[in-house]
Amino acid sequence: MSRFGYLAGFFAMLLLTACSTTSDAPEQTDAQNSAALMSAVEADEDRAVLDLLTQGTPPDQQTAAGKTALMVAAANGNRRIVRLLLAAGAEVNRQDSEGYTPVIHAAESGHLSVVRALLAAGANVNVSQGGESLLMKVVGSGDLLTAEMLLAAGADVHYRGADGRTALDLARSSNNQDLEMLLVQAGAAR
Repeated sequence: MSRFGYLAGFFAMLLLTACSTTSDAPEQTDAQNSAALMSAVEADEDRAVLDLLTQGTPPDQQTAAGKTALMVAAANGNRRIVRLLLAAGAEVNRQDSEGYTPVIHAAESGHLSVVRALLAAGANVNVSQGGESLLMKVVGSGDLLTAEMLLAAGADVHYRGADGRTALDLARSSNNQDLEMLLVQAGAAR
């Protein structure tokens, strides 16, 4: 046998041996992968999130409080991770145990670019939680830019909360004339 034939045979055997041996490391379960995914999202580790999603980790596992990785990424304002999770099939309108959706988490935390990404992915602009619409929550916090974006996406200016108030009522009660004008221009009843 020639030296080349010997080396080729040796490498082929080495390759076959490496492929046929099983790893001594136990495979991680879906629960372990989901916990690792949530930890990576909480720590804003984009690459770890990508690796776990690529390995087939389900993006919508919920914690005991009903939070998903998408909700945590939205609240943290990490647009890259939000996009990774959406690309992996995360449910954009899933609610946690308190009725919060990812877009509510993002809006309440003031993450305009994440709100935009979630709306582009089909988030419900007219979602409500605790008797308030998303628009009401944003107006209540005084966030003019996010309110403008929600209105452009079709937010209902006529929604009445459990107490009968509207977003316009909230703008007036806080004496926010910019928001009041924006809502009136969008068709809110005077």
